Amino acid sequence: MKKTTLILIIILSILPLSAKSNKPHDIDWLNLSFTSLPSEFLYPSYLADPLAVNTQITYRQYQIDEIHPESTGEEGHFDITIGTRFNFWRISPKDNPNIGIEMDWGLAISTFMNSDGTDLLGMDGIYYFALAIRPVDWAAIRVTRHHICAHQGDQLDTNGDGSPYIDFDPNIYSNESNYIRDDYMISAYFEPLHFLEPILPTFSKALRVYGDYNFYAPGYDLLGRRTNDPTYHSYNWYQYGVELEIPIDNHEMGSLFVAAQQSHWQQTSYAPNLNFEAGIIFAGGKDGQRMKLAYQYYDGQSLLNNYQTKRAKFSGFAFTID
Repeated sequence: MKKTTLILIIILSILPLSAKSNKPHDIDWLNLSFTSLPSEFLYPSYLADPLAVNTQITYRQYQIDEIHPESTGEEGHFDITIGTRFNFWRISPKDNPNIGIEMDWGLAISTFMNSDGTDLLGMDGIYYFALAIRPVDWAAIRVTRHHICAHQGDQLDTNGDGSPYIDFDPNIYSNESNYIRDDYMISAYFEPLHFLEPILPTFSKALRVYGDYNFYAPGYDLLGRRTNDPTYHSYNWYQYGVELEIPIDNHEMGSLFVAAQQSHWQQTSYAPNLNFEAGIIFAGGKDGQRMKLAYQYYDGQSLLNNYQTKRAKFSGFAFTID
């Protein structure tokens, strides 16, 4: 019954109530506009979130890999994420369709592979439903129902006889979902240089700051029973970040960026997890789409959620579409 209700909510949410999707439809008597399936987002994607919902191809050379190291303690990964996010609808003031309230959804499947043969080390699934509010052009907030589930791959123990370089037994968990977390996320984002818009409109959006607070609450909702296994009593995690994007020829040739994000999870005693990226955002593309090529450096808990108590440190390159 709960799944049927959820499906009905999704279908009703995406019904095009205007003549064309992605075009604001004025509701004169309310002085509002309604947009079905808008291509842009009131709450933007982050540039340096290693667990973000996007499509990404990465090559990572590990200096520390406590999941599947070679005898030297190092290893290369070839990791691919296939994901997307899209809007159901947006309600805005009639004279400004770029602010207001909207509902968006995202889903990603992340695969982690040994670069030698690209055999599977693990796979994570992430999805969310969110309600975003942008009251002004330079700030937004969002409330999200968020889900993570993780599955182990066969490469961790190809022959079923263990490995001399890892300190856990993967056999009992093989191809099972060991880590599942349903939580709620409260997010805030703003552009501190917005006051420069009258004199430097392009650079007024160059600097961005954000933060997310995530908490687990036992119980049920429209998606069923909320789970937090095996770390049932680890209720919280949070992250924050900063982004600097410098346009090239007023964005006609894209832009350069540097971005850093740090997260802290209760199940790892709030130890810091740092992700840094720097690169180029390409010009053009579809509305609501951003393509970037970046150098990436990470130092923190493993990005394979089954093994968050294991450490990872790597550098590499990432090509991302979000």
